[in-house]
Amino acid sequence: MASRIEVAFVLALAILPVCGTAIPGEDCGARIQEALAALGQQKPREAEQLALAATRACPKEPAAYSMLGMTYDSENRFGEAQAAYRQAILLDPKVAALHDNLAVSYMRSGKQDEAAREFQIALRLDPENETANLNLGAYYLDQKMYRRAVDFFHAARAEVSNDPEVLLGITQAYLGAGQKNAALQTASRLSAIGGSDPKIHFSLGLLLAEDGEYARAAKEFEAIPAQDRDFAVALNLGMVRSRLGQFSEARQAYQEASQLDPSSPEPYLRIGLDYSAARNSTDAISWISRAYDKAPERTDISYALAEELIRTRNYERAHDLLSSGLRSHPQDSMLQEALGDLYSRQNQVQEAIDAYLRCLDSSPRRVSARLSLAEMYLDAGRAADAKTEFGRILQVEPDNPEATARLGKMALEAGQRDAALQYTEKALARDPDNLTANEDLAQIRMKDGKLDEAEATLEKLVKLDPDNPRFHYLLSRVLARLNRQQEAESEFELSKKLEAGPRN
Repeated sequence: MASRIEVAFVLALAILPVCGTAIPGEDCGARIQEALAALGQQKPREAEQLALAATRACPKEPAAYSMLGMTYDSENRFGEAQAAYRQAILLDPKVAALHDNLAVSYMRSGKQDEAAREFQIALRLDPENETANLNLGAYYLDQKMYRRAVDFFHAARAEVSNDPEVLLGITQAYLGAGQKNAALQTASRLSAIGGSDPKIHFSLGLLLAEDGEYARAAKEFEAIPAQDRDFAVALNLGMVRSRLGQFSEARQAYQEASQLDPSSPEPYLRIGLDYSAARNSTDAISWISRAYDKAPERTDISYALAEELIRTRNYERAHDLLSSGLRSHPQDSMLQEALGDLYSRQNQVQEAIDAYLRCLDSSPRRVSARLSLAEMYLDAGRAADAKTEFGRILQVEPDNPEATARLGKMALEAGQRDAALQYTEKALARDPDNLTANEDLAQIRMKDGKLDEAEATLEKLVKLDPDNPRFHYLLSRVLARLNRQQEAESEFELSKKLEAGPRN
């Protein structure tokens, strides 16, 4: 079964040469070696007794206390281990390996900052200390200080290591530091070293997927032999295939996942979300409903199902679903957002605003809800409040294309053509398919008399969102100005049909 490799370099503790003065007739080195042998045979109690005997025989020998610390560490008796290591350091503070031992014990017991300080001392004593460099690389990786992590990994020559944990760590550090080429080269080395090892390919696949390298991630998941694939492998393979728009392959992986764990709702939810992305609401509702039947307590599934029901104007069922969910989870931000979306579609503006505000009370960084709230403020004639909300979004996500595009639309409606164009171009640079920005660009081109460019943009819009009546209406206007009356009439009639919606 595949499981993820954890990037935590808790390395073998150092054994020191015996150099202290023993009580006459006592052999400290022999006792320490006997303790080490017992520890290797997984006899910690025997090892502890031998190490204690060594400390009594050689009370000034750092190696004896270091060995005692190792025996305590083997049983997760971290406080006693650290006391023993500190005694060893007290006897000889200039030995880097003693600080390594104490730092590793600190790291294993969750005292990350104390561990980092001891590793730094070890490096001052021995700048090429591999244990300290690797562990400090792991420490700064955990702190998301990626450039510092890379520096320490380099100092330990991690990039030429054959240790999968080390290679995974430096790959993650490279990605975080924006050194994509170095990351992908190291990832290729790790993949080759991995052979058919499920843990290596699974860990690497997750790391690549988190960075948006979905095609490479898919290859890593598929490198895991079929007999070693578990539910997590199949599900993650499906998810990266979905991100690549390869819905048929994704569905195959999800179905494999459902066979591996028939009780899980996740594969059904993912298949439903893929159908939703393809604008097939009928199948989306069917699959997400199956997920809901398996886990009605999961608010993310309720949210996904409610949004699809709202999209198909099945408002009564959506309301019942959300009411049920909110009785059990009254503060859930996703359900409050979906309730806001429901009220919005029913033109209940103030009720929608209230629901979005409740959502944002518990999840103030939920951008989708803040966008919807801003739209409701616009519908309520509260342009200043809407502009404030768009600004708050850009504080959280400075390049958010939708907020940028909406500010462009507000500028356009205020007659600020140049500002509108600036916002629009910035939004399209981030998201070339953004509907709002493309619509604004088309209208600017129409005002500028650049009808061919406006037509091209509107043709793109009706392909992106063929059920939007406004896009067809705007296209009909441009076609009419281009003296293409028959096409203009066809687009106009289609816009009226779409505006009327499906008949009951």
